[in-house]
Amino acid sequence: MLMNYDKCSSFEGGSPMGFFSDLWHSMVLKDQTSTDKGYISAPEQDRLVGRQGTVTRELRPAGTVVIDGEPVDVVSEGDYIEKGRQVTVVAVTGGRVVVR
Repeated sequence: MLMNYDKCSSFEGGSPMGFFSDLWHSMVLKDQTSTDKGYISAPEQDRLVGRQGTVTRELRPAGTVVIDGEPVDVVSEGDYIEKGRQVTVVAVTGGRVVVR
């Protein structure tokens, strides 16, 4: 049996699509976070290129390195690098810091 939504009082305007559309639009974020408004997705880390640090969490290939006393999430250029080794930042692309 097909339901006649035109006579259904639970939906304004008689259409369930209008109800779901209004519900969807009330849940969707409408604000934009653009760089024009001062938002940044990841801090610029270009200053790290050439700096050295100590691996504090093994790089498999991602992990953590302490550079100038600050922990930095990094990715190794190759494979596994063990904890305690010295590495050098060779590239920064967006929020991705690559070490060797």
